[in-house]
Amino acid sequence: MTIIDSIAESVVEEQLTTLDTIKTEPLWTVKEVAKYLRLKPETIRMMARNGELPSIKVGKRVWRFKISEVKGRLKAQVEVGDKET
Repeated sequence: MTIIDSIAESVVEEQLTTLDTIKTEPLWTVKEVAKYLRLKPETIRMMARNGELPSIKVGKRVWRFKISEVKGRLKAQVEVGDKET
């Protein structure tokens, strides 16, 4: 097996793992994320459009969110805030 074959195999394995996660992890709606974060749905849409919140755009106007990514982003922001104080 060459180095290129090894790298290609690693990339394929990583992509399959990502696909498995997408298939098994439920996606939240704008309304569900808004309720979880105690924000208005329009604020969630704006954050998704601006890239402030990890999201998946489905069609022209529908947004979905992996809760693990939303929680991860929230945790990262809390950690940054803790370092600043």
